[in-house]
Amino acid sequence: MFHDEQPALCLFGAGGHGRVVAGIARRIWRGKVIFGDNNLTVGTLVDGTKVEVSNLSDVGKYNVLVTVGENRIRRKLQMQADQLGLKCAFLVADTASYFASDPGGGSTILTSTVVNPGAKIGRGVIINTGAIVEHDSTINDFCHLAPNSLVLGGCTLDNDVFLGANSTVLQGLYICPDVIIGAGAVVVCDITQPGTYAGVPARRIG
Repeated sequence: MFHDEQPALCLFGAGGHGRVVAGIARRIWRGKVIFGDNNLTVGTLVDGTKVEVSNLSDVGKYNVLVTVGENRIRRKLQMQADQLGLKCAFLVADTASYFASDPGGGSTILTSTVVNPGAKIGRGVIINTGAIVEHDSTINDFCHLAPNSLVLGGCTLDNDVFLGANSTVLQGLYICPDVIIGAGAVVVCDITQPGTYAGVPARRIG
């Protein structure tokens, strides 16, 4: 996925998701890895990775990867990075089974995930631990697929969709922007109205 030599990487966000990404990055990124976080003091060590910047405007020559799990905050920070002219990296875990074209900038494909041929992964997407994206599905910008969620073949998740842990989207379905699918829910028909959906089959609850 990467060149033999890489510039230093700033993971902006040292919370839970950032710590998971840092563990992967320390194994596979061929360059220095640091944290940036506007809630931590510069010099703080987080699982052995140092916080070296407190604002995106200080990232400078580093590649940046926004490592915040919440979709809206991740989108806001990545838009700021774009405005600052920063280069947004992506990261694919060494234990992922990734058979699609490169994901968009700012995306993270985590441990034990599967992304099958023909799938398309947008910008700022999180495919979390053990999640599966089947063939020819499209995951648009700033979606988050929680651990062990499943998107079957030919589906489209529009921008800013969150799939809860162990949820399933059945074959060929469409989910509109700004939808939350609850943990364990099963989506059996297209979703065209933003909101929160839960249950089997998934129904709108808010």
